[in-house]
Amino acid sequence: MQFVAQSTQIQHVATCPEVDPLLCATTDIPEHWHDQQITWFRLDALLSAGLGNGWAVAAGLPFDVRSITVDYTLTPDGEPYDPPYADIHHREEVLFGPVDGSLWLKRTMMVGSVVVTPSVGGSIPLGHPEADPFALTELGKKHQHMQFGTGTFDPLLSIDAVFRAGRFGALAMVSSRLPLYEGANGYRAPRTVAGGAGPAFAVTPKLYTWLLAEAAYEGEELWSGVAYGGRASVSASGGALYTLTPDVSVQLTARVPVWEAVHHTDEDASVSQPLSMAAGVSWGFGKK
Repeated sequence: MQFVAQSTQIQHVATCPEVDPLLCATTDIPEHWHDQQITWFRLDALLSAGLGNGWAVAAGLPFDVRSITVDYTLTPDGEPYDPPYADIHHREEVLFGPVDGSLWLKRTMMVGSVVVTPSVGGSIPLGHPEADPFALTELGKKHQHMQFGTGTFDPLLSIDAVFRAGRFGALAMVSSRLPLYEGANGYRAPRTVAGGAGPAFAVTPKLYTWLLAEAAYEGEELWSGVAYGGRASVSASGGALYTLTPDVSVQLTARVPVWEAVHHTDEDASVSQPLSMAAGVSWGFGKK
């Protein structure tokens, strides 16, 4: 079981006619600034069952709670602004619900002195996909940009590696999600790849710690074949795993951004995640 919390800030300049083409045709809307804050919580139930000889199957069943606030200000003076279209784009609201799950087949094996676990799987479309927000913007209709689901079964790939020599060691991992087609709502999720590597150290026989340098790339999402967005980032993370009993362990990780680049039609747009935290507990049962 894992609990994740993070805060995301999205900022960009808004102008006519993009904000509401129909309203912009009849109303003078000055250039202004969108400042959206998303506080994001995820509870992820991770289930795994061994099949013998290093093989295992695993499933992830996440549930999200997202609290959203937004401020509008005029540029460049920063005075508060109440745009006439505000409710169709961003709203102060709390959203919650299941997110797409995952199903994996894993194999753990020794390669020399390194424990390697390649995994192959697929996403399970349990979340609710939204209607095309860009098409609804063109019609001046209320819409939602926050996606809880893709509506598609997407291939998932990952590989983890662990090396240990006495109290010292190293970790490395890479994972990818590769959507191949668009769902019934015309949405195809972005293709993503993320990875990290770094040293690890056993402080005591029960306490294991690590530091990682991480990089992630998120491609453009597609709505009815039209591409939007895209993001690349580099971050640093650290974590600790403490073994309470042979069957129960707890884990804590923290991640901070180092560099990021966002693809957006507005050159001043930014997406930042100052800090994300994760806490988890794992236990085994049925062992002989």
